[in-house]
Amino acid sequence: MSNQRADALLNQGHVDIALNYSGILIAGIYRSQSVVSYENVVVSLKKSNFTINAIYDLATKSVLAFQNAPAYLPKEFGQNLENLRGYEEVFNQQAQIHHLMAGWVDTIILDRLIFLHYLKEYQKANATKDFVIHAIFPSVARPAYFNNDLLRLQFDKGLANIIQSGEYRIIMLNLDKQYT
Repeated sequence: MSNQRADALLNQGHVDIALNYSGILIAGIYRSQSVVSYENVVVSLKKSNFTINAIYDLATKSVLAFQNAPAYLPKEFGQNLENLRGYEEVFNQQAQIHHLMAGWVDTIILDRLIFLHYLKEYQKANATKDFVIHAIFPSVARPAYFNNDLLRLQFDKGLANIIQSGEYRIIMLNLDKQYT
């Protein structure tokens, strides 16, 4: 489900929870404690020999980002879109890998673990080129969003329990191991 669709469905009460809520909190939408951290990165092909240490280094490059990326990235990113040689967003993040490997875009922007997951899938049927991961964005703790405060309170209580028991840490370590 796209980020924008998740926002709309949560706001309309058609779903109870959304992890990627980009909208401004409105009455009736409640934020949980942090559930996950996203590490959005820029990925380029090594042969391009790009130096990308800051958002401003994306100027003159084509970028293929995940849907509604400016809502999730630092505001400087959204303020500098006009400096990019090209900018597009996709819902299907798996397509980002193909576009990069085919040389159709200079860079892609997505979460590091999502990149590694789709790269692993892509490699099952395709050769890949050497790439560079540019970690120019800060990791961002992401809460879950609810349209029912009681449900949010129950969720936060359950989350606190698995954090305290150590189960949450094990889940996160296993998730990271799957992709690295």
